[in-house]
Amino acid sequence: MVKGKATVSREITYDRSDEHIPRRLRELKESFRPVVVWNLTAKCNLKCVHCYAHANQREELDTETAVRVVKELNELAVLVLFSGGEPLLRKDLFEIARYCKVIKALSTNGTLIDNNTAEMLKNAGFSYVGISLDGLKDVHDRFRGVDGAFERAVEGLKSVKSAGILSGVRFTLTKFNSEEVEGVLDLCEDLGVERFCMYHLVPSGRADFSIDVPNDVRRNVIDYLFERAFEFDGEILTVDNPCDGVYFCLKLREIDEDLAFKAYEFLKYRGGDRSGRNLVNIDPFGEVHPNQFWWDYSCGNVKERNFKDIWFNDPLLNELRGKWILKGRCGRCAYKSVCGGFRLRAMRAGDLWGEDPSCYLKDDEIAKNVFE
Repeated sequence: MVKGKATVSREITYDRSDEHIPRRLRELKESFRPVVVWNLTAKCNLKCVHCYAHANQREELDTETAVRVVKELNELAVLVLFSGGEPLLRKDLFEIARYCKVIKALSTNGTLIDNNTAEMLKNAGFSYVGISLDGLKDVHDRFRGVDGAFERAVEGLKSVKSAGILSGVRFTLTKFNSEEVEGVLDLCEDLGVERFCMYHLVPSGRADFSIDVPNDVRRNVIDYLFERAFEFDGEILTVDNPCDGVYFCLKLREIDEDLAFKAYEFLKYRGGDRSGRNLVNIDPFGEVHPNQFWWDYSCGNVKERNFKDIWFNDPLLNELRGKWILKGRCGRCAYKSVCGGFRLRAMRAGDLWGEDPSCYLKDDEIAKNVFE
């Protein structure tokens, strides 16, 4: 779900309405050019309750290998999102970034960013910096496991803004912080943050279904974001629950039918769950995964194989790009061609091709596609 002029999205992704999409990019979508989420390190200075990338004793990619992989990614003209752990703990981050000639963004907890670091990020060519905020002070610090994390993250956001880099807040929805959405959005407006990005929980790492919100709460939060979007001076995006896009179109149809149909056309282009299709992950140890939460399946390791070879030849990646035979509510859904649920969450619930347990659409809403 995207709201507003989408200036951030146009700077850092390929997701644009058809009139803004060069023919070359539309053709490349058909060849599955991915966004690469690259966890450069599993090391972190926080202890987040929902982290999927907690540290272990394996040896991380060295600088020489990382630079080689960057050059391979340059050849594919992908977008690279450097993440962690905390990527700024990686001493060679800026050296690696210097070789990265494609669009690059940073996902960080923000606590290590001061004015000098922000200027270094700008000079290194980072187009966007997303900083995690999962609530206001008390909730965020408890969520992140370190006192003072909130204040340091806010200072990091201010430094990024001062450096003139596009900024965003990343918020993961859980049962601990569903009441914090309004306050965090208020803070985004006060700071002039260009994007608020809400992630639905994906069970992985330290996170499991026990800390997720029930679907009635999830739907209420999406209702609030929909209403807030009309007054929010920026971009609101939700991630990792494809039914958000369908629900957004259905709600928009009640207000502006023509605009709702245009939004649905955009949804058809975007294609639901992008894992393994237009999204891929490289973990700190060189393993390639369909997304950053799918670390229990490796498509191959970039220490041993060229990234392009892994991307085009892994069996699971190719299966995810094929025709999906879905089961349960996802199989019966009239919008399965544009949604299809989030496949990893379905797998965590028991079946890769089963229903996504985080779908909050009602049975009568999925019985008929009102846009076709």
